[in-house]
Amino acid sequence: MAFQSFMPFNFVLDQPDLPPPIPNPQVLWENKATLTRRRDTYPFIDPYRFKNNLREKVAVVTLAHRGIGKATAIAFAQAGASVCCIGPTAQSLEPVLREIKEKFNTPTLALTANLVEPNAPSHVVILVEKYLGPIDFLINISGAAYFRSFTREQSIMQDFWPSIEQSLRAPIALTHAVLPSMIARKTGTIISTTSLPAILPFPFASCQGVAQTALLKFHQHLDLETRSKGIFSYAVNPGPIPSYIHDPDKKFSEDPHGGSIEPGWQMQLANKASEMEWASVGLASGTFIALCAEPRARCLSGLYVNAERDLGEVIGEMEHDRSRVERERMYVLKVDEF
Repeated sequence: MAFQSFMPFNFVLDQPDLPPPIPNPQVLWENKATLTRRRDTYPFIDPYRFKNNLREKVAVVTLAHRGIGKATAIAFAQAGASVCCIGPTAQSLEPVLREIKEKFNTPTLALTANLVEPNAPSHVVILVEKYLGPIDFLINISGAAYFRSFTREQSIMQDFWPSIEQSLRAPIALTHAVLPSMIARKTGTIISTTSLPAILPFPFASCQGVAQTALLKFHQHLDLETRSKGIFSYAVNPGPIPSYIHDPDKKFSEDPHGGSIEPGWQMQLANKASEMEWASVGLASGTFIALCAEPRARCLSGLYVNAERDLGEVIGEMEHDRSRVERERMYVLKVDEF
């Protein structure tokens, strides 16, 4: 028997006592630290300090056609390394290849690849070894930030999940492909970029936060397996660099709701952006070069590296009191309990 609800026309339900609207939670925009904050190249990471130090070495740089990737490819060439530049199209890579040839004339290789395709990473390694030699340095540059309201995603398979794959699966797959040769030669450095949402909760950054938190944890685990084999790995936050946050060529599927931001957050984010002290791409590329060329930096392998903090000071503190870093589990993801 089917039951039907019945309500007399003159009967009105009492309205529940709703709590007042809950304000947006307070956002932490950075970790507190006592070390010097940097926004541009400085002496300890200046590529000129390592000029020609990386001769006969081979570096692979992803997303080398723009922003951090382009600056990194040029910095490695300046340090004397042969550089494989990976980008979306051959045309997009022409400017960086031309600049390297004109300024440093070091060997280069341009490759286009979709690194989430199953065979692409291994094919990249084969071509690099054929034309340049065994890979010594892998620099995984993540794509521009993905800031979208998760509650308004029409389908997570449309933009959300593909973005996670590009930011997480691609660098891990390429890392897996370069490791056999590095292990056989007992040498290698692997760097992946991460960002602040990897360590702090941010509004509308669930996609980016998931991918880059996982990448940070991946490097922490990887270091336990590979450091004894002569391979060092770092997850690096390159700092607030405009081109790292926004890619004008990045097109999402047409979705009138996907990029919507609630008005309260919109104002808060706009205010923060207006007062932000942005960093240059040289801050990131110089940090990468120093991590690869400065032997003292190896004490940071497997840890979170924030390019905004003076790298020389970080290494100095690590050398001075490594026991504190290990005791308090600094520079790693952790969950504190009572």
